[in-house]
Amino acid sequence: MNTTRNAAVQTAGAGTLRTVISEPSVPTMSSIELVELINSVRDLGRAELRHDNFMVKIEKHPGIDSPKFLGQYKDSTGRSLKCYYLPKREAELMVMSESLEVQTKVYDRLARLEASVADPMASLSPEHRALVALLFESSAIKAQQAAHAAELAAQAESIKRIEANQIAAVASVQSFTALGYSLFRDLGLSKIELGKLGRKATALSRARGITIDQVGDGRYGRVGSYHISVLDDALVEISK
Repeated sequence: MNTTRNAAVQTAGAGTLRTVISEPSVPTMSSIELVELINSVRDLGRAELRHDNFMVKIEKHPGIDSPKFLGQYKDSTGRSLKCYYLPKREAELMVMSESLEVQTKVYDRLARLEASVADPMASLSPEHRALVALLFESSAIKAQQAAHAAELAAQAESIKRIEANQIAAVASVQSFTALGYSLFRDLGLSKIELGKLGRKATALSRARGITIDQVGDGRYGRVGSYHISVLDDALVEISK
């Protein structure tokens, strides 16, 4: 069944580029362009090839399923007329009886069209290619910066969670030994100062009726563990 490709309607002329419906990425040459190319290199005195005759040759060719490639074009008066848009294989079949020059031109033309499909930038000037490359590079840099910013934000959030957990852990601790308290407050107390802190914390705990826990210590056996509020007050007392 013939399929008319209304999307392929255009003014007749060279440089036609259409794609086969069943293979959208395959470049084609129109029968109009092929006829113009053949006539452009025919020897002087040889009759020009007519498009309607070329259409008949396409339809009669045993190796071409012509209905698959049927399309339309508009002539100079605006009429919509039938033509064919042939992929590489079919286009080359149609010029096999022509001169080597024609075959070469058709081959080169389709090779350029294939390259333009494979590389959309192939038809751009060096300046435009450089500009597109710069835009792609800028986009890549922006994407990298966004990814780096997201990574930093994730790290900051992770640090916040760790700090919150540490604060919660510290808040749950109510008692310290004199040494543990010195380390917790980053006081750097000497052994003598630790002894004074322990004795003062013992006296304050007893005066306030606060229980003094006993914990194991690798150097001193069992030592007192005091409520942090007592140790805070004891530090003030021994610092006077």
